This record gives sequence, C-alpha cells and structure tokens, in this order.
Amino acid sequence: MAAANPLACILWLLFLSYSFLPSVSSADELSLVIGESASLQLSPSLIVEKSPGSKPGTNVKCDRVHIHGFPRLKHLSKFANSIKVKVSYVNPSGRPPSVEICFHSNLSLGIGMCPQGQWERLTEGLWVGSMSPFGHKLLDIRMGAASSGSLHVFLDEEFYLFRVVFLVLGITMMTLASCLSKSLVFYYSGAMSVGVLLVILVILFQGMKLLPTGRKSSLAIFLYSCFVGVGFFLLDYVPKLLRSLLAEIGISEDFHNPLAIFPLVFLVIAGAWLGYWIIRKLVLTEDGSIDIGVSHFVAWSIRIVASVMILQSSEDHLFAVEALVAGIFVSSALKKLSNPKVIRRVYKRLCRLEREFEKSLDPYASQIDESYVSRPFTRSPRTPLQGKLYFQISKLTN
Repeated sequence: MAAANPLACILWLLFLSYSFLPSVSSADELSLVIGESASLQLSPSLIVEKSPGSKPGTNVKCDRVHIHGFPRLKHLSKFANSIKVKVSYVNPSGRPPSVEICFHSNLSLGIGMCPQGQWERLTEGLWVGSMSPFGHKLLDIRMGAASSGSLHVFLDEEFYLFRVVFLVLGITMMTLASCLSKSLVFYYSGAMSVGVLLVILVILFQGMKLLPTGRKSSLAIFLYSCFVGVGFFLLDYVPKLLRSLLAEIGISEDFHNPLAIFPLVFLVIAGAWLGYWIIRKLVLTEDGSIDIGVSHFVAWSIRIVASVMILQSSEDHLFAVEALVAGIFVSSALKKLSNPKVIRRVYKRLCRLEREFEKSLDPYASQIDESYVSRPFTRSPRTPLQGKLYFQISKLTN
C-alpha cells in the first residue's frame, strides 16, 4: 500500500499537467469553442482524391471543423455534462446531397482520410454525435465533388443528473465496502430483497406457462393476442367485478383492502424466508460468524461496482480516471479517520490545544502556573518531637 501511494501521486500529477495543456488552433481553420461559439455554417470546398470509402477515380469535397472543450481545472463543475454535436442541411433545394461525417480525434489524419468504417451518413438530414466537454475533437465532412450545399454545425450542452449520483454513490460504496462486507444487517437485508424478487419472478414464470405462448402455432399466438387485448379492455372492470364477487360471498367492503394486502404480505415473507435461508446456508459459519472468504469476495465486489460507477460519472475518460483516483484517496482517508485510535488521538490533541489556548488568554493563570513551577520543592526537616511521635505511632500500629 505504501508503494502504491507514490505511484498514485505521480499519476495524479500527470493528469493535472495534462489538464493545464492549452489547445492550440491555427487562425485559418474552422473551429468551435464550447461555451463561446456554438454554431457555424460551412460549404465543403477542398477537393480530396482517393478518400477511403469513396468510389475509385472520383473526387470528393471535404472540410474539417475543430471542436475545443473547456479547460478542466477551470470548469470542474462541468464533469457531468455532455456535448451533443449536430450537423444538418441548410435549406436544401431539391434532393439533398449525400453527406458523410467522420468524428474523431486523430490529428495525424489528413482531411477526408478517415478509415472507411468511421464514415457515417446523415439520416433524415441530421447527424448527432456526443463528446466530452473537456475534449478536442475533429469533425470531417465530405460530399460528392458535383454536389453543392451548406451545412449547419452547432453544439448543444446537456447536463445528466445520473452521473452525479454515480459519483457520490460510487465513493460512498468504496468507503463503506469493508464495513458492509462484515455486517449481518447488510447480508440479511440484501438477501431478503433478492428473495422477494425471486419469488415474484417464479410466480410470474409459472403463470406464463399456463398461457398458450409456449405453443408456436399461429392459433396460439392469435389467442394470446386476443387475451391481451381483452385484458387491457376489461382492466377498468376487473376491480368492480372482484368487489361484486366478494360482496356476493358476504365479505363487507371494509374488508376488501386488508384481504388484498394479506397475499402481498405472505409473498414478502416467503421471499424474506428464502433470503434468510440462503444466508444461513452460504454466508454464515457454524458459530454464527461471517465466513472470511465470503466477506473478502463481497468487499471486492462492492469496490469493483463502485469503481465502474465512478468511471461512468463523466463523459471525459481522463476526468473519470481522476475521479476514481480521488475516490480511492477519499475512501482510504475516511477509513483511517473512522479508526477509534485515530479519533481518540485527535480528541486528545484538540483538548491539549484548547487548554493551551485558554492559558494564553488568561495572563494571571499563566503567572500562577509559572511561579508554581519555578518554585523549588523542599521537604521540611523533622524535629525531635516529630520523630518521637512518629516512632510511638509506628510502635502502636505494630
């Protein structure tokens, strides 16, 4: 663990230095900067020969748009955002031209020289791609040399709340992984919840077997579709029908809701019993403690799931790795701070600092303490009378 900390620090510094690198763009290139220029119009005019995927001997007209993202350290709050890059026709007259898009980040490729499998056509006059708000992407556009027309390229920034939830939940799970893997409450609650779902799925599966879907004949499929249609049509009448049947049996209307709740309660109890039985058989040892191997497996499973959630918390891969490293540091720090010995040591230091602070505020107390400390301790000599009394007292006690 001690050897991993310097390596993590080096990786963190590399990520920070990469975040400081500016994006360089020349003056004559078409570019869009996220947050500054959100759209532009262009007409491809650069003639390119032998573009991959085009017909042999034909030329195409190409153009390239550079899309620059935010600086990472200045816009950390944008980690949950995603940029939608959209390309559309501008007032096509007659039949729109055949336009292909290549969205990549390889600066070494020439304009219009993307591999054949990376070109995508506009569907219904629109193409949509996504990118990180901190990235630098290239948008290559090509059309036939005989075609003409203008294209509209614009950026749309979107915020995703689930990425924030993934980040917070991932760090929390990584911090509590060791505690959860040793908690019987976690095992029983998780197993009982899964048991309830399993019981519901088994009941649904057995009910589906009674339907004619297992038979592959067209008559069975027709009957099944008819049953589904009639079921949806009579969905409003089923509760009324059940109430009338219960009333005919002699059950009052006040007892209808409890009668519907009892089967649900029995279903939950059956699932909870199944989860309890699984925990008793697979997780606990003979003395009632949690098996060490199962505990380690569950802890590492929680850490892996938490790492995947943190990596999915941002569209930017570099930022996601930085968030994962930061989450590991935060979880390890919180784990050390939650140690009772560390808490006791911190509490003692805080009490000592508080006493020193109070002494510094009270000058009289500090003078009394200094005079008391500076005064030498001298033991008074015994007089003959004190020695005689001491001898008599010791003799009586003996």
